[in-house]
Amino acid sequence: MYKIRISFIITILGLLFISYGCQHEEVPVSKEKNTASSKVKTLNIQPQEFQRVVGWIDDENILIQLKKEGKVTFDRLNVFTEKRHQIYETTHVISEVIISPNRDRFLIYSAKNKDKAALDVISMSGALLSTKEVQPQNIEFSWNRDDQDKMFLTTFDTNWNYQVFRWDIPTGNITKLNTSSPFVSWYSDNLFVFNQKSSPQKDRGDLYLEDMRDKAVKSLVVADVYQFAVSTNTLLTMEPSKEDKTMIYNFRTVGFESYYKYKAPRVYDELGTFFPFYDLNVEKESFLTFEPYESKKLKDHGSEFKLVKIDPKDKKTETILELTNNEPIMTSPNGRYCLYGYLFDQIIDLETKNIFYLIPHRDKMY
Repeated sequence: MYKIRISFIITILGLLFISYGCQHEEVPVSKEKNTASSKVKTLNIQPQEFQRVVGWIDDENILIQLKKEGKVTFDRLNVFTEKRHQIYETTHVISEVIISPNRDRFLIYSAKNKDKAALDVISMSGALLSTKEVQPQNIEFSWNRDDQDKMFLTTFDTNWNYQVFRWDIPTGNITKLNTSSPFVSWYSDNLFVFNQKSSPQKDRGDLYLEDMRDKAVKSLVVADVYQFAVSTNTLLTMEPSKEDKTMIYNFRTVGFESYYKYKAPRVYDELGTFFPFYDLNVEKESFLTFEPYESKKLKDHGSEFKLVKIDPKDKKTETILELTNNEPIMTSPNGRYCLYGYLFDQIIDLETKNIFYLIPHRDKMY
């Protein structure tokens, strides 16, 4: 439920940014040291034009979203050289943008008007690869890592009733997937996993594996989990521990065998167990998450966390930042740098532990 709540909030925020523009609050820029990380540049972009960083294209370039003169543009930007060129532009109202797993294309979910929305897949060279007209609604997206012509679309109405669809991007065909859970993720070309809960209000459920080609093939993978995440070679399950004050990050192989467990304090809010933001990049031995200092009920989700880097292979943990805010994070493909913030307008050097601001100052957001 937390993931859905955050996705819904970010979607609404995205629409607000488009409708009203971004206002910003001044923050100090960190002092640069004579290291490789000092090459990260502050962008020469007017704050009112900047909307957000979408994510990494490669180890040096990011995709940024800007607005100027009634148009939204998507630019490729080198964070070390400031070299920038426009990839795509649109006059639509942007709700969501997602880069594909291999980073050669991105999806734009936008509103044409109050009655029509569009799903557009754009190559990193700016070519329109596919477009699909849909009704405006709250949608969760899950891209297939093995076949990037496939995607899951999970739609929600105002009462959080859901439907899951499979989108075949080249043909444009959208077919309903009969699954008993909205919490679905691809596991391979045709396999997917889902967390089945007895009710949406429940903290925990059971993780199942299912084959799209044969509905009879349905296997229980892990019982009693909070949440899960899938990477190329790792399944991460978040599970309760024997003590109520802690929870467990359980790292598993593609065959579902546990190879490392990391215990962290469990925190909660009015809706149950609260999960801080995290980023799974096991290929580069990097799992980042915000960890609370103690188990307690959260009040404002502010500076109650430390950012920790967990190496599940070598079973090591390193603290990157202390007393920091729980906000979205995304590591670069090589695992050296990390985008940080609700607009991804900061970069953390995970080796030097310095923070660099991509925008000179941020005004207060509404």
